[in-house]
Amino acid sequence: MRERRCGAFDMKDSRGFTLVELILTIAILAIVTIPILSYFTDSAKHNARSRMKQDASVLAQDILENFKNSSYSLDDPAVVCSAQPDWSVDTAPNANGVYTLKQSKTVDDHSYSVKAQITPIKKIESTAAPSSKDYEKFVIGTMDSSKDVMSSEHGQTLVAAGLTFANKHSSACAAAGTTATVSAEEFQKKLNCTIVISAKQDTTKTGYDIITVKYRYTYSGSSYPEGIDASTQYEDIVESSSVKVESLENIYIFYTPLNMNDKIQLETDDGNAVQSDAGDLNLFVIAQSSVPANETTVPTGYKKRPAGYKLTIDGTASGFETKIKKLYLNLSKGDSELNSSGTIAGKAQVTSDGNHYTLVHSEKMNRMADIKVSIDGIGANAGRVVEVTGSKVQN
Repeated sequence: MRERRCGAFDMKDSRGFTLVELILTIAILAIVTIPILSYFTDSAKHNARSRMKQDASVLAQDILENFKNSSYSLDDPAVVCSAQPDWSVDTAPNANGVYTLKQSKTVDDHSYSVKAQITPIKKIESTAAPSSKDYEKFVIGTMDSSKDVMSSEHGQTLVAAGLTFANKHSSACAAAGTTATVSAEEFQKKLNCTIVISAKQDTTKTGYDIITVKYRYTYSGSSYPEGIDASTQYEDIVESSSVKVESLENIYIFYTPLNMNDKIQLETDDGNAVQSDAGDLNLFVIAQSSVPANETTVPTGYKKRPAGYKLTIDGTASGFETKIKKLYLNLSKGDSELNSSGTIAGKAQVTSDGNHYTLVHSEKMNRMADIKVSIDGIGANAGRVVEVTGSKVQN
């Protein structure tokens, strides 16, 4: 009879894992698994914090936009709380009118403590006493693109005009077989500027006008160079914007005084929309970086305007003529730098002593309120989550 034997391999395999091997396996798994579990736990916490911050950011921005688009003034917390009963006063207005509102909000099971700090800003001081030498301290109203038009002459406007006149002159001289006698730089010194402010109906939007500001240059010399005559001109549109006519309030013109005679011409071609629908308008005319010719002290970066300088402002026969109620400017009244024959020029505002024109504007519409909305977590999530800031033009 043949003897049956169990091989060594079969006998060992039937025993399974030893206790030592099992303990080592469990230890290795623990060493590897615990950090992985910790990673998932941290990742879950990070995602929760990120979601909490995202929700708080959306909430803060919504609150800020709600304040910015409100139809009421933010000067008085009682007015705000009446309009939005979910707010209550956290700190009453201090001597500067600054106050804080509070409320509680819950978003996606997260509770927040919300505060809104309101800082009313009086950009315009009605008691300001402008001086003819305080060229950098004249105060103008806060600009709002939805109801104001602002134009500022860019540095290349005059340069381009000088080059255009010089090219016409050179071409005419070349055709006549003569030599050009006036350079582009010399033309720049002999050009008059008319700033044309025009309003034309915006056919794409009901109740809107396209307000355009155009610079028109003509030659001012006593005799015309070759190729140049009274009809020669260069025009450059420096501003064009669509504005709701009934919302239009202010027109700001920043310009660089040029030669003896500058002019602002107001025109309308909008079916009398400005005349019929616009409210009272203010016109601001700011002569940039210049002082009267007789000034003895010239601030750094400024230059004297030409002796006998005159600015004519004319809105005759335009819809602007009766609508512009006040003109604010920083020219010198004592030097008669404004041409008083213009219909608009007669509405220029002067200082209390009557000696100087002034840009100080005390209309209520030129007030603002700074808004800071802060969101804090509550309980386990205590602490600042997010903060946003903005401002609102007061009514």
